[in-house]
Amino acid sequence: MIRRVATAAILLPPVLLSIFYFPLSWFLLVIDLFLFLGVFELLRLLAHYGVQSYWLTFPLALLLPWIWSYHPTLVLAYLVLASLICMGWGVFQPGDAKSGFFSTAGNLMAIIYIGVPLSIAARLQPNQALELLLILSIIWAGDIASFLVGKTWGKHKVTPRVSPNKSLEGYIAGLVFSGLTAILFGRYLLSTCSTSYLLLTGTFLALAGMAGDLFESMLKRGAELKDSSNLMPGHGGILDRIDSLLFAFPAYYLLSILLK
Repeated sequence: MIRRVATAAILLPPVLLSIFYFPLSWFLLVIDLFLFLGVFELLRLLAHYGVQSYWLTFPLALLLPWIWSYHPTLVLAYLVLASLICMGWGVFQPGDAKSGFFSTAGNLMAIIYIGVPLSIAARLQPNQALELLLILSIIWAGDIASFLVGKTWGKHKVTPRVSPNKSLEGYIAGLVFSGLTAILFGRYLLSTCSTSYLLLTGTFLALAGMAGDLFESMLKRGAELKDSSNLMPGHGGILDRIDSLLFAFPAYYLLSILLK
């Protein structure tokens, strides 16, 4: 626990600095750093499933946030192009057709699963930095509450096959604290948002974050790994830290479209 808190305390100031003071081009470089490490960890994890890494997956993923930020109308076309390139590349790789299918699917997944959410985060930074911080605050509050309450009072296991340490008590605490965080954040920093909207946002993102955490846990359990890497002491790898956000960013994106 001490290592988790210490690592978080070290990383928090640079994250806030990049969100509020970096120009877009610098922030995109930060996003690409997380994206590169996330794709690397994911493909390393998927290798346990027999997935072969494609080197071109990295430039295809790293370019996506720049397209989304500077040429948003070309995002769909770029994703189609990236998919075609990735699938075409898989045809010429060594190995049988079955392994080729899984490798192509795994590399495409890396682009979509990590590239799209982090591109949404990059898109928010220039003009909607407070909304970006809102998403982070909701997920962080929910994660901390789930961890502390689940560790202390958690008795009823609801996802033993995927994540046996998670409990119903922890999930409920995460939902409650995420909703409260959204309301308090909005009251002081986003006063134009109604309480009902903030509560809906907090709850929806909390549920999405839980699903993201469980999805990555499923991948690790299938690969028989405890962490995606040991990059950060007490936290595991990059994927272990952003797994909830990889579902929360798209969830917020969808919510913003539906409620416009």
